[in-house]
Amino acid sequence: MTASRRWPGRALALLLALSTVLTATAGEPLPQPKPAAAPAPAVTMHHTSWTARNGAPTIIFAMAQSPDGWLWLGASTGLFRFDGVKFERYAPRSGSLDSPGISALLAQPDGGLWIGYRSGGVALLKDGALRHYGQAEGLPLSSPYLIRRDSRGRVWISSNSGVFYLNGARWEKMPGFETLTNQPHAMVEDSRGRLWVGNVETAFVLEPGASAFRRLPNKLDLSGYLIEAPDGAILSNGGRNDSLEVVAPAPPGAAPFRRVGGQYSSHMLFDAEGDRWLLRREGVEHSFAVDGKTVTERLTPQQGLSGYIVFTALEDREGNIWVASNSGLDRFRRTKLDRAALPLYYGGEARALAAAAKGAVWTDGFFVPAARSLPIPSAEMPSNGLAELTCLYRDNDGIIWAGGHRGVSWLDGSTFSKLVMPPDTDGRPVHAIAREADGSMWVSFNGGGTYERRDGAWRKAVPYADFASRGATAIAAMADGQLWLGYIGNRVALREQGQWRLLGAAEGLQVGVVFQFYRHGGQTWIGGGSGTAYFDGKRFHPLLGMDGEKFLGVSGMVASASGQLWLNGSEGISVIEASELKRAVAEPGYRVRFVRYDQEDGLTGTAPQMVPVPSAVAATDGRLWFTTANSVVSVDPVRLRRNRLAPHVELRGVLAEGRSYRAENGLRLPPGTGRVQLDYTALSLSMPERVAFRFRLDGQDAGWTDAGTRRSAFFTGLGPGQYRFQVQASNEDGVWSETGAIFTFSIAPTITQTVWFRAACVLLALLLLWGLYRWRTRQLAARIQGRLQVQVDERERIARELHDTLLQGVQALILRFHMAATRVDAQAPVRQMMDSALDQAELMLQEGRDQVQDLRAHDHVGAGLARMLEREGQRMSAERGVPFALRESGRVRALPPLVAHEVYRIANEAMLNAFQHARASKIEVELLFERKELTVVVRDNGCGLPAEVLRDGGMPGHWGLPGISERAERLGASVRWTSAPGQGSEMRLRLPGTLLV
Repeated sequence: MTASRRWPGRALALLLALSTVLTATAGEPLPQPKPAAAPAPAVTMHHTSWTARNGAPTIIFAMAQSPDGWLWLGASTGLFRFDGVKFERYAPRSGSLDSPGISALLAQPDGGLWIGYRSGGVALLKDGALRHYGQAEGLPLSSPYLIRRDSRGRVWISSNSGVFYLNGARWEKMPGFETLTNQPHAMVEDSRGRLWVGNVETAFVLEPGASAFRRLPNKLDLSGYLIEAPDGAILSNGGRNDSLEVVAPAPPGAAPFRRVGGQYSSHMLFDAEGDRWLLRREGVEHSFAVDGKTVTERLTPQQGLSGYIVFTALEDREGNIWVASNSGLDRFRRTKLDRAALPLYYGGEARALAAAAKGAVWTDGFFVPAARSLPIPSAEMPSNGLAELTCLYRDNDGIIWAGGHRGVSWLDGSTFSKLVMPPDTDGRPVHAIAREADGSMWVSFNGGGTYERRDGAWRKAVPYADFASRGATAIAAMADGQLWLGYIGNRVALREQGQWRLLGAAEGLQVGVVFQFYRHGGQTWIGGGSGTAYFDGKRFHPLLGMDGEKFLGVSGMVASASGQLWLNGSEGISVIEASELKRAVAEPGYRVRFVRYDQEDGLTGTAPQMVPVPSAVAATDGRLWFTTANSVVSVDPVRLRRNRLAPHVELRGVLAEGRSYRAENGLRLPPGTGRVQLDYTALSLSMPERVAFRFRLDGQDAGWTDAGTRRSAFFTGLGPGQYRFQVQASNEDGVWSETGAIFTFSIAPTITQTVWFRAACVLLALLLLWGLYRWRTRQLAARIQGRLQVQVDERERIARELHDTLLQGVQALILRFHMAATRVDAQAPVRQMMDSALDQAELMLQEGRDQVQDLRAHDHVGAGLARMLEREGQRMSAERGVPFALRESGRVRALPPLVAHEVYRIANEAMLNAFQHARASKIEVELLFERKELTVVVRDNGCGLPAEVLRDGGMPGHWGLPGISERAERLGASVRWTSAPGQGSEMRLRLPGTLLV
């Protein structure tokens, strides 16, 4: 409810106009003011109009709001619904409307919507499907005037054919109206459960539990519509001369009731605040009570109404009033801010403000009583009086000071007195006024400088030498003795203990022209043309808001009782909670959350940027007042209107790759879909332009995405699969829907995106990898075989050379030496020496032949590696007396001769080392044939290998272990030695399976 309707309307003792005061002599008593009639109130609610230019249907005969929040409109051209932003012609999912002309609507609590056709008959729309009722169900072909639902759940219809109610699946005609020339068409159920109907002659009532209507004895013209007033009286607005008629008086002792809006629309209604809305010829009458009296404002196309002919009205669940006309739709919404209905002001600047006693407020020439926005003019104003007032100020003693082009005056009690001004300031407008606790007076003049008045004498203050003739744009005297002067050019002068400190950009100040100083929360806040900041005693820190807000043009700052800081700036009125301010001070650079009130909340114009300042004051009753170039508004922070109804969220449609789909859960989009647009809406009709959204797509988004006011979500690069989309919304007061809307859909895969195709690709890739692996291993095996063949060829060449040269030569030498020895006496000492030499030579020749044999031994090793190692192990065991054992496991596979020879040499060398050096009591050899490798293990239980041998890979001068490693490397195999002192040693040779046959 706006504050204007709370104006008491009684006469007050009016004070003389301030402009007249400025011309009075000091101490001269003022004449009593002349009474003046209060101005006629303007439209007290925020009004928005939609016409065909905005997509609205025309000639709207019926309205209803369903429980989910949709506003349904029955027009001559069809059925529409409205979410506050977009009008949508509704098409049922199944069935179709019998006629485009709609005459009546009724929203059911279960979500169903009754539709009355102008051509006759009705239909029930439920879950997107239509069910029609006509002659076959008991309804004649006559257009329904109204469809109503009583407290028992019965649905009633009034039409030219009579009154009908739904009984099961059929409509029953109510008897008792057959003899009437004109059938009833007005219908309403009152708060006592009585059902009223009326025609142009009289009214009828159906008492609770009665089976028939009772006719009232009085004869009235009830050609209009019936409604119950808040006191319980039944009224009609269709009486003679278009006047209200009382059909039935209020019952004695009946308590006022509050009807919940949203279900019934008619030509008259009482809203939840008790205001009466009456549809008249060429407009709407809005009547409300002010201190026991009725104030009426008339709304016509001259005030912005969409059309001249109005058909129906409705109050929605958020308290908005909707009026349908022949040209469109209108909404009337109560605003956050109460606008003072002041007369037209010709001053060219905003009105000055100052708080008075007992919650009252002074403004230019008007005294506004506490908590009222219809002010009382203080006198009959001269034509140029208001234009001369530039500043109002209330000091700590409650004295009102007024400054203008003609100096400064003060009001103490009921008398205004003029203050003697400094020389050379006559005619210069006053910028700012402040009074210190010791009574010193500070006044700044535009173009005249800043002056201090102490002990009756004026003294010019010049903190900045180049600003000697420039007055301070803002002055503030703080309770702790600080005095602040603000100037243009980002300059501030601070006086502490009689000393001036000049502060500016070097101390972090970036506010441009200084408009106001304000002490709040222990900090001094400064508002200016380029921003707002606070002072920590040494430096200034900017106040920053979310989304890059800098709080520009702040000329008014005021705090509420709860610690909120209200800023009147060039973008509107901003409200910052105390907790956000505290964090901003503790964390410089922190961006505060804030609420912004602007023209949508009842604010007209923006804060003044030079005079008058400050543009915000707090009354003694806690109400906050703000002035702009066009208006004066107020708000009670404790009773601030808040919309606590969370918006209902719905998905409106899906656009995928340029094709539209219904937003039905389980929607399956075609293969190849990568771009999806999801359109949604929120049903909050008060301020839909401030509804905020957030959404997330499970599997795609890690968290919520803030969409602002955008009503679409866009996704690209989507692949096949299941998706779950959730969207939530908040109303203009930040109340969020708990669940919002959830929509599930899926994208079908293309052939190349199916699991089978991917499995086939994986299988093919594995086969290719396997083939590549096999090719590579065979290539490596061939390379190893080639290297081994080169070695074998070299060994055979060496063997042939040894056999054909060295051994043959040695054999020839032995024969010749033997022939020479036979010529020496057998008993001669020389003969014995020669025989001994021949025996050694024979042994050397035999060893040479054995070595040649070893070089060619690969020809038979490949056929029986285990047999060869077994035979060699048994030979060594017999020579050394150490037990030997060999085991084979797995599926035995043959080795190529060259590979087998190298493996044999490695194992034989390891066996020889064990027999010669291990001092073991048991030596074992194990051949493990596996699918992917051959493992040859030679182990003993002897003394173990020294640690330095394991570390260095052998002993200096010994080539057994290095030779084993070199042979293994040529094979592409790996050798690992393990040993511990006193616990034996083990050699483990791993040969790749690619080298097995």
